[in-house]
Amino acid sequence: MGCASSNAARSSSSSSSSPSKTTTPLPVKQISDVSGKQNYAHLPESPVYRAVALAWLAQFVKAQAGTTHSWDVVKEFMAEEDGGGTDTVLIVTPVNLETHRDKRRAAEKTKSGKPVPVEYRDIPFEQMYTTDIVECFVRSLARKEHMSYAQAKNLPVGAPTYFISHAWGSTFVDLVESVTGALAGAAQNDTYVWLDIFAINQDDTGGVFSAMKELDDGRTLAGTIATSRATLVVLDKDRVIPLTRLWCLYEIGSTPPQKLQLVTHGFSEKDVSHHIRNIDAETALCFSPADKEMIHGEITGKFGFASMKHFTEELKLRFMLRPMSYESDLQALRERGQSNNYQLEELREHVTSTGGRLACIVGGPGEGKSSVASAALDLVHAAHFCKRADVRRQDVLEMVRSLGFQLGQRFDVVRECLIDLEEDTAAKALVDPDVAVNALLVKPLKKLIESQMHAVILLDALDEADDDRHISNAAIGLLRHLARDVRSSVSVLVTTRPDADGDYPRRRVLKHDWEGGMRVMEPAHVLGSATVAVEVEKEESRLLGPWEEAMRNMQSIKVYQIVAREFVKRYGTSVEPPADIDAAYKLWFDRAAKDDEEVRRLIDIVLASREPLSSVHIDRLRLRETCKRLPGWGLLFEERDHLLQTLHLSLREFLGDTKRSGEHAANVSRGHGELTRSCLEVLKRGDDEKGPAVAYSLRYAHVHLTEAVEKMLYGGDETLTTNVMKEWHAAFLVEREEEVSMIPEGYKASPWCATEFAALWLKRQMDAGRRGVLVVELLRLEKTLLDAKEKLVDYATGLVATVESLHAFVRVLRWGVGTYSQAGVIAANVPCTSAWHQSPGQRVLSSCTACLPARVDIDATILNNMKGHSGVVTSASYSADGTRIVSASEDGTVRVWDATTGACLSVLEGHSDAVKSASYSSDGTRIVSASRDNTVRVWDATTGACISVLEGHSGDVFSASYSADGTRIVSASADKSVRVWDAMTGACISVMKGHFGYVYSASYSADGTRIVSTSEDKTVRVWDAKSGACLSVLEGHSGRVYSASYSADGTRIVSASQDETVRVWDATTGACISVLEGHSNKVNSASYSADGTRIVSASHDGTVRVWDATTGACLSELEGHSWYVTSASYSADGTRIVSASDDETVRVWDATTGACLSVLEGHSAEVTSASYSADGMRIVSASDDETVRVWDATTGACLSVLEGNSWYVTSASYSADGTRIVSASEDGTVRVWDATTGACLSVLEGHSAEVTSASYSADGMRIVSASDDETVRVWDATTGACLSVLEGHSGEVRSASYSADGTRIVSASDDNAVRVWDATTGACISVLEGHSSGVNSASYSADGTRIVSASHDGTVRVWDATTGACLSVLEGHSSVVRSASYSADGTRIVSASEDKTVRVWDATMS
Repeated sequence: MGCASSNAARSSSSSSSSPSKTTTPLPVKQISDVSGKQNYAHLPESPVYRAVALAWLAQFVKAQAGTTHSWDVVKEFMAEEDGGGTDTVLIVTPVNLETHRDKRRAAEKTKSGKPVPVEYRDIPFEQMYTTDIVECFVRSLARKEHMSYAQAKNLPVGAPTYFISHAWGSTFVDLVESVTGALAGAAQNDTYVWLDIFAINQDDTGGVFSAMKELDDGRTLAGTIATSRATLVVLDKDRVIPLTRLWCLYEIGSTPPQKLQLVTHGFSEKDVSHHIRNIDAETALCFSPADKEMIHGEITGKFGFASMKHFTEELKLRFMLRPMSYESDLQALRERGQSNNYQLEELREHVTSTGGRLACIVGGPGEGKSSVASAALDLVHAAHFCKRADVRRQDVLEMVRSLGFQLGQRFDVVRECLIDLEEDTAAKALVDPDVAVNALLVKPLKKLIESQMHAVILLDALDEADDDRHISNAAIGLLRHLARDVRSSVSVLVTTRPDADGDYPRRRVLKHDWEGGMRVMEPAHVLGSATVAVEVEKEESRLLGPWEEAMRNMQSIKVYQIVAREFVKRYGTSVEPPADIDAAYKLWFDRAAKDDEEVRRLIDIVLASREPLSSVHIDRLRLRETCKRLPGWGLLFEERDHLLQTLHLSLREFLGDTKRSGEHAANVSRGHGELTRSCLEVLKRGDDEKGPAVAYSLRYAHVHLTEAVEKMLYGGDETLTTNVMKEWHAAFLVEREEEVSMIPEGYKASPWCATEFAALWLKRQMDAGRRGVLVVELLRLEKTLLDAKEKLVDYATGLVATVESLHAFVRVLRWGVGTYSQAGVIAANVPCTSAWHQSPGQRVLSSCTACLPARVDIDATILNNMKGHSGVVTSASYSADGTRIVSASEDGTVRVWDATTGACLSVLEGHSDAVKSASYSSDGTRIVSASRDNTVRVWDATTGACISVLEGHSGDVFSASYSADGTRIVSASADKSVRVWDAMTGACISVMKGHFGYVYSASYSADGTRIVSTSEDKTVRVWDAKSGACLSVLEGHSGRVYSASYSADGTRIVSASQDETVRVWDATTGACISVLEGHSNKVNSASYSADGTRIVSASHDGTVRVWDATTGACLSELEGHSWYVTSASYSADGTRIVSASDDETVRVWDATTGACLSVLEGHSAEVTSASYSADGMRIVSASDDETVRVWDATTGACLSVLEGNSWYVTSASYSADGTRIVSASEDGTVRVWDATTGACLSVLEGHSAEVTSASYSADGMRIVSASDDETVRVWDATTGACLSVLEGHSGEVRSASYSADGTRIVSASDDNAVRVWDATTGACISVLEGHSSGVNSASYSADGTRIVSASHDGTVRVWDATTGACLSVLEGHSSVVRSASYSADGTRIVSASEDKTVRVWDATMS
């Protein structure tokens, strides 16, 4: 709504419509009959029930398309200088419409307007604002009929499905397009949208505004919002008006968070965030003082806000944090728990009296844990309800945002802390869990400590937050953060099922983290057993024998009581009572129709869904009416909060287990297939709105595809899944029709092309901040498709090609998302052999058409970059099952990480100095760490508790590791010894001495009979693990040896050394078998893959290298760390490598190879420039070796070397006729050379600093040079005289060149600017600004209409040479871009970068 009375003063005296095309006015009957003849007598008279059918609204706009309209307005308010305050009628036509509106808006903002009559003439319908629709269509009719437009026209109306919050000062066609787009797929005839202009009587006869009476001081709005499914806040494309209008803010504030949806057609996430920060309810526009007074009163009265400032801050937090709503769950729990007499005193005392405590309610399925949680809400300040059926409830980001929002509502100091977050931090908190926890919870809670307060937080159903593998629990992970960082500022109430075998050990972890403050209770202790008995007594009064006994036997299982009791209410006691909860569910399903295929289909979908499906999504599945036929509708299944919800986790467990539910079991495979298909259909619509169906589809469509294919491989729905895979293939890939250019010899282009849809899908994923989780999801899909490709060969050969190409596509996509942070950069870096290369999809995202050297395959991929340590990471290694990674750091901590997601699971603290190594026992239950505090520590791998401290070394301990059987630990120390410890008792069993320097590492052979150690004495020693005797000394390294380890079969030892080499030794004879050379700095670690075929090494040169263990060949070099790499090792299955670095990160890699195709060799130092002669036959290059070289462009042979400069040569280029070469040097000179003989013809002197570039004008008469002296000089090419000095840059000038016609010069500078100069007068014509760092080059296109520049900011920019406007930003390089220039025909741009690539861009897209 845009304030139904705000435009009431704009009273029109007449209106008319003048169609500009041959149309007839739309008959009233035609509009009214959109839904067929309807009887509205059953609807109440309240305006609440005048929501119009979406079908009518769409048809209304369609019928008026192309028409023009005229109308009069008695008065509008304009400034005096614009005609306000006079009786002279202002005439508004399409020519001056926008100008008139701008002036009217200015008068509104300054409140300087005075009344003036206005006449609108021949205004196209498409340009009419909503307020114009009111004046032209609505108000004139209201004056005649004295009723709303919906009533007067007998429109198809009903109870509001959606309440539309909008502004009258926006284009009406855009409003309708946004609404219909947001509701695309909904049944238009059955969907009713409440628009104030049609629902409210706009009659203003006699100056009495009927709208105010019908609005009833906001009660009408409140009733409409309460009745509707959701409030759609439609942000206009230009001015985001709803967020600046008080009425709209009032409507938003009146809407429960779970019902609020922003419809942001044409907005980026950043745009929305920026405008949200500018919300101010105090200064928001409201043109009626009475309205403003009423709204302020409602906000501070009914809403309970202390001030408008408080209300503004709440709105900002709601939009900024987007908290989850639990209202529907709580309502259901309250209804089911009404009969309980809760005993909360002990609970209250435990958690509210002081901070640092935890109360844990432990009970089995259906025993009332969540009922206790809902009853305890009055004790807590913030709550989160975990839910297995809703993946979002297991997402730590969702938890943190919701808890932060609630704490902000309860504590002023928290709210102020959150409001003051920097915009970048707030944006990161939406996508980065670590940032979210620290910014939204830890930092605000620390403010509570300062205020001597503590918060009480509730986390319900912890067991439902276990991940699928039961190796981590997001909710407990959050609690570990709080216990570690702000324990004294918070107490916690949790509910959970008992830990079962195979579950994540929740209670054990909680007990460790909240030691001394944890109390465990059973639900019955809080529910009050007397109350349960009373309820059973009541039930007995109307139950027959067997049912009476059954209810008594199951009185402690609340969910059983609810399900059985409701069954009796509906169907009586004619059947045998259920013995347990499964039998109770079965009663309901036995009564359902067995042949109702749509019901079975819907149940399959519900069980497969990752979160409760919205009503909109159910509409799009065309299963809305089917819901009512679900077994136990209203109890087992029900619509709450506009979501299809299930009663209890036990119901999903029942339907998901064939042994428990038998014929009623859900076909989850089919459900995944159905959801994959429907999500794809939703995404293909290209909707821009943030509706629930689109959001769900974006998050989970590919996840459902993965699940469907996985289940198909193990007996799932093969036909449906096969068809779905083909549909996905068709959406993302099309057959390639055009020939691909620039493919290296020996390689083939993919026969498939990525579609525009694929590009838009990727862009939406990246824009939504899903990059981190998307890598994990795509990795799983990639593996699943690979498995499918291998398994389908035998029996589904026709499908293999589809799966193969889809796998190749996903593989490259996963690599791109894991490597680059922007969709455009991903597209610019794809391999030339992939479906993305030179495809419609690539063209949507990037204008880069080629990269030299050509990338022929994906590089080694960083799958996870784990950040958290605050010091150098000294080691990282996998657990045996590959699910966890443990890292050690000089920050004194050991961290445990989820190997798939990269999430930090726990931080092990206890060492008093740097930790040098950490590793798992083979069974994964223990971690052993070594430290500079001279100790070895053994930790419980799950809880992080320190089990024992092994003391005995008299110096730093550099390494510690388990024997394969887990009974022994071996450690290496600066005290020159190796020690063996009993892993159970911690006793030192033996001390091995023999090294003459620090011992850096020691580890067991796989059979536990040998130990191998390394030392600063440059040797490797092999010891008998039992006796401690030294069996052999391996000599050969010329520097300290930092690590050594056995191959799995015990036949080989691999060592890493300060001498920059890796050596492979025969473990029996001690002979050196091979020396692996390639690293350019000391090698810190080297180890075998489990199968013994590969060796991985880590080096101070910042790289990880993979070697062939047999031949010693280097197979790949993994680059990505920004500092020394301290360790690298394989996962047990050999598919991953984990590395640790001084850059404080742990990285996980999927190692594959890239290729370099050709190199022109000859220069002995860095090459600073290279360019072609005009005929393309020659290349001239300049180098820091002080020479210029001329090359044959075909063969690559060096034809001549031009010598004479006394310092680095910075550039060299040909004259247009190819007879001369001009070069620039850091010796301050420009030199002219004979291109044939190589003779130096002249030296141009005048610059007072290094000369960075020099080039000819097209006619060869002039040379222009650029210098670090901040000037550009123009020289006579024949005489060498300096003709002019161009001054203006405030930084070193990096390049200068002529336009083709010689009239302009363009220069690039370290002052971040490009300047255009008049080549004759030397005057500066324009300054092109936009780069965020120094500009290295700038040059004209051949036709002189464009300028292209290259910058330190990693981008290439294209500018309009006349206006100076930036036309496009080309992103794709990952480092400084040194140069960029056009091809002669202007269709291509070529750029060169410090990322070691040359890129070719499509200039026609600029």
